[in-house]
Amino acid sequence: AHKFATSKAQPTSCAIAAKANPSAAKRVRKAMASHAYASSSLASSAPALLFLVFLISCLAAAAQSKLPPSSPEGLLKQMTKELNDGTFMPVVGLGTWKSQPNEVEAAVYHAVCNAGYRHIDAAQIYGNQDEVGRGLARAFKDCGVSRKDVWVTSKVWMVDFAPKDVSGAVDRILRELGLDYVDQLLLHWPVSFRKPPPGCPPACSAPFEGTDDAMRPRDKDGNVVNGKLDLAETWAALGKTKKAGKVRSIGVSNFNAEEIQNLVKGGEPLPAVNQVEAHVFWNQQSLIRDMEVLGITVVAYTPLGNPSLYGERSGIVSDLVLSVAKDSDLTPAQVMLNFLITKGCVVVPKSVTPERIDSNIHFALKLTPEQMAKLEKAPQQRLTNPKIRPGGQPIFDDKRHTDEL
Repeated sequence: AHKFATSKAQPTSCAIAAKANPSAAKRVRKAMASHAYASSSLASSAPALLFLVFLISCLAAAAQSKLPPSSPEGLLKQMTKELNDGTFMPVVGLGTWKSQPNEVEAAVYHAVCNAGYRHIDAAQIYGNQDEVGRGLARAFKDCGVSRKDVWVTSKVWMVDFAPKDVSGAVDRILRELGLDYVDQLLLHWPVSFRKPPPGCPPACSAPFEGTDDAMRPRDKDGNVVNGKLDLAETWAALGKTKKAGKVRSIGVSNFNAEEIQNLVKGGEPLPAVNQVEAHVFWNQQSLIRDMEVLGITVVAYTPLGNPSLYGERSGIVSDLVLSVAKDSDLTPAQVMLNFLITKGCVVVPKSVTPERIDSNIHFALKLTPEQMAKLEKAPQQRLTNPKIRPGGQPIFDDKRHTDEL
């Protein structure tokens, strides 16, 4: 077993075996962590011992190389990631940001009914949760898919970060989606906004003179009007909605490790996930390491670099990605998704095109260590950095130089 485990082999059958008996795989992981390979509880029968030795070798090989076992096409849509709160999150989800009106419902329906997605990523600020909800409702009715089998994430926007407003915001999200609960709720950004008074806009007095959207309050200079909240209190209020049964898992988006530590200074549980921009050309290597230390799963938004918004800056049409795609017999989008999944991330690519929705989940994970290393050398550039901190400062302070794509 040791000889096999330290080899470079990563057989597809490893993934299939672990999928076939996840409880056994979980026991093996625990045994490996404590070096209890010969535990009598694992060796109750010869067949069981052989199966578990096989799993040990698979898991050890994957751990050594930091790459998951390769997977056959079709298995990807069944893959889940166990979060630190004990929930299991599907590794590939459908993103819904920037989807145009009257497109999201059909996209969600197709993703769930035809493509096999079991994870939908939504948000209060996207303005299309009603369509997401209609797509889900149709899928549950027409396709024999149960509500409990589809993971739905949403996000609380910053005007609702005051602890007294969190529960009402969650109720509004549930109404928009037409659901009794969501699987996960995130704090969308690590800052708070002051909520404009009723009637603003259009009747906005100081400090909201520049406000034309109540979700984005602005002063006379056009800067966001920030609140002065301790987000640890917001986090505690979100935790109460979980205890009330409105949400199964809670997390954050766009937070750094220090900001996360501040959330839990009062003894609240750590977030289950941190959803951030991540792709080949902004691989979040340092943040992923920080989250691994904390036991927090990274969820990658804009995993394809958002080609519809950023065009050639997205990187999906770069010579690097096109070269790896040709060598691996994957599409450029599949290369970028494979890269992140191999690094342990959950991905939520956005599309409303049925063919692309299908392609983003119907492929095999087969990038080699050499191809991964090649992609890790890509020039790095963040795409999303809104100026929403006090004084109009950007949310991220990237101190190191980044090359232009």
